[in-house]
Amino acid sequence: MADDLILDVQDVKKAYDGLEVLKGISFGLRKGDTKVLIGPSGSGKSTLLRCINHLTVPDAGRIYLNGHEVLDDNIDAMRARMGFVFQDFNLFSHLSVLDNVRICQIKVNGATKEAATQRAKRELERVGLGDKADAYPAELSGGQQQRVSIARALAMDPDVLLFDEPTSALDPELTGEVVRVMQQLAAEGMTMVVVTHEMSFARQAADEIIFMENGHIVEQGTPDAMFTDSVHERTRAFLNVIAEHG
Repeated sequence: MADDLILDVQDVKKAYDGLEVLKGISFGLRKGDTKVLIGPSGSGKSTLLRCINHLTVPDAGRIYLNGHEVLDDNIDAMRARMGFVFQDFNLFSHLSVLDNVRICQIKVNGATKEAATQRAKRELERVGLGDKADAYPAELSGGQQQRVSIARALAMDPDVLLFDEPTSALDPELTGEVVRVMQQLAAEGMTMVVVTHEMSFARQAADEIIFMENGHIVEQGTPDAMFTDSVHERTRAFLNVIAEHG
């Protein structure tokens, strides 16, 4: 593993019932970088993200976080260092917003209730929801719920944040408020891997874009290179379709 990589993904493979979903994916992520994974549905993007923190256990390959291999016997400690933002928010409906954000700090990191409360309030302010601490998820819009889930991930003080299509369940207006928070985090230097179809975010916030299809990395490069000078015809065709329907 390169010394300056926070996350190092090496030749990761995954198959379901004989169908290869990931066919040997490798990439590295440095501190402060935002890596955006794009590609058609079924290309393996979300599976790759879930393999990184072993929500889905890869069949082959190695994954390192800060030089330590992610393994079954250390997965709880590794997951505590990797925030995960899901498509469908994954909030506890019976808990207030404040409790949703502080519960993992207490139960996983061993924080005191006072310290967890202070951190939770700080992260809720960061995502623009400081006035919603006492609300419950059902009282919030989808965009607000997703911002709570981002605050929850941030409150764990992760080394890297993983976003699995965080706006796919939202309408365009609510998508914008979540994307703005993500752009702010990228500008602040948060280290992130983002699976998304939001090309405006990819263009503006990514340090590198990876285009995947059929379990392979077809092409990767800076936003300028990918959007204006793609090497592969398949990349250009995908981006043109996205632009037409965006």
